[in-house]
Amino acid sequence: MLIEARRAGIVTTTRELGGAGLRELSRRFAVSIPTIRRDLEILADRGLLRRVHGGAMPVTPDRPAVPAPRPAPDDLREAVQLVQPGMVVGISGGPKAVRLAELLDDVPGLTVVTPMPVVAAAVHNPHTLVILIGGVRTPGGSHAGPPAERALQALNLDLAVVQVLSHPAHDTLAAATDRALLARAARRVLLQP
Repeated sequence: MLIEARRAGIVTTTRELGGAGLRELSRRFAVSIPTIRRDLEILADRGLLRRVHGGAMPVTPDRPAVPAPRPAPDDLREAVQLVQPGMVVGISGGPKAVRLAELLDDVPGLTVVTPMPVVAAAVHNPHTLVILIGGVRTPGGSHAGPPAERALQALNLDLAVVQVLSHPAHDTLAAATDRALLARAARRVLLQP
């Protein structure tokens, strides 16, 4: 099932049932609960339903959807201002890296390079090219190590944005891959934790 068809089905189901829970939607559409959560967040942002704890409720005239604005921290706003249409941008790190990927969705012709599946999943613009670097999966969920570093050596980035994280001692592969990402960029930005 196509993503937008599933999302339309979620809105219809929520309206027909007067609300729906995460597990019910997950079973009905044969996708994971985290996928349903992302769908509900997007649909709520579009004003098509209301997010509630554990699921969603339909939008009614007396209970409209009110998307909660999520202001970007100053360092994220500064990073966004550096991005121009057509750039190749490397992104790695934690929650701020994911938020940056979301904020860049409106930049035309963008290519996002990342070793993090969660960052790749945060890019919703179908016209944005996402290059997910492969490698050894680290405890933090990143793809890292020599395979990732070799893949990065073949790329030239206009900008690299890495959230500074205190990588645990056993996640040295992720730290080395972040350094390799920064080394391939003409311009570098470090986001604070």
